[in-house]
Amino acid sequence: MKKKTVPFIILAIFHAILFSYTFNKNRQNTLAILFTSIGIAYVFEYFVLNIFKMYTYYPRVYKNRWIDSVFGALLSQSLFVPIVGTSLVIFNLGWRWRIGVSLFYGLVERLFIRWQIFRNNGWKTGLTVTSMPFYFYIVDKWWREIENGNETKKNVLLFFFYWINYTNALYFSLALLHKYFFRIGFLKDRYWEHFILVPIYTLITAVIATMSTLVNEKIKPFGLLILHLFDQLLFKLKIIQPSRKEYLYMLIPVHIFNLWLGKLYFRLLKKIHNQATTD
Repeated sequence: MKKKTVPFIILAIFHAILFSYTFNKNRQNTLAILFTSIGIAYVFEYFVLNIFKMYTYYPRVYKNRWIDSVFGALLSQSLFVPIVGTSLVIFNLGWRWRIGVSLFYGLVERLFIRWQIFRNNGWKTGLTVTSMPFYFYIVDKWWREIENGNETKKNVLLFFFYWINYTNALYFSLALLHKYFFRIGFLKDRYWEHFILVPIYTLITAVIATMSTLVNEKIKPFGLLILHLFDQLLFKLKIIQPSRKEYLYMLIPVHIFNLWLGKLYFRLLKKIHNQATTD
C-alpha cells in the first residue's frame, strides 16, 4: 500500500461507518438524500475540477495523473462530503454543525496539502470553509422541499441518480478496463478533454433516461433505442472511441441496468413523495 493512499483509506473507513450509522437510522431517506448530496456536489466538481482544474488530488491509485486526480475527487464528492451532508439532514443538525464540519474539512485540506496528496491550483482553503456550510444548507433545503411534496425537485433528483450512475460507470470503464474514450480534438490534453466531455454525454443520457422513466416506469424499448442511437451517432462522429468497435454494444446492458435501477429509485421517491402529500 502506498503511503499517500493511507489518508484516503482512513477517511473512507470513517465515512463508511458514519453512513452505516445514518442508514440504520433512516434507510429510506438516507438513500434518497445521498443522491441529492452527490448530484449537487457533481455540478460543483464539474466546473471547479474538470473545466478549470482549480485543484489536483494525488491518491496514487492510478498511474495516469488525470484518472488518479478524478478518483480522489470521486471519493470526495461521491462519498466523503455527501455522506456528511446526508447525515446532517437525517439528524436535523443546523448551522453550528455545518460550520464545524466545514472547519474540519478545511483542516483536512491543509493536512493533505502538507502531505502533498492535494494541491490548490487556484482554489483556496478559505473557499472550502466558507462555501461548504451553504452546500449543506442547499442539500437540506432541497430535501425539505421534496418532503413537502415538490414534484419538480423529485424529478430532478431522479435525473441526478441517472447522471451520477452513468458518470461513475464510464469513469471505471476507462480507469479499470480502458474501454471508452471521448475525444473531439479541441484540447491537446486528451484526458482533460475526456473528463470535460463525459459529464456532457452522461447529462444527455440521464435526461433521456429520466424522460423515459417519467413516461413509464417500465423499461421501454423506445427509451433504450434512443440511448443506443445516441451512442451510435457519437461513434459515427468519432466522439465515442471504444477500444474495440463491438464494445459500443456493451453500453446496451449498461443502459438496461441503469434504467432498471432508476425504476427502483423512482419508486422510492414516489413512496416518499406520497407519504409527504398524505401527511
